[in-house]
Amino acid sequence: MATIQNERGAMLVAAIILLFFVSLFLFTLVSWHDSLQRSYDSLETYYENETKKTMNRDE
Repeated sequence: MATIQNERGAMLVAAIILLFFVSLFLFTLVSWHDSLQRSYDSLETYYENETKKTMNRDE
């Protein structure tokens, strides 16, 4: 437990900086995934509408 105690607070500062970078990375990853999912959803909607048009045209 002697290594955890630090009177200058360097471990606390390092932990806060690490937390910031990990949070930033996770936020970026989630934002990228959300953007990608929205792109796939819009493509799905487009192709559904085109399929409906094609099916209605054949009748």
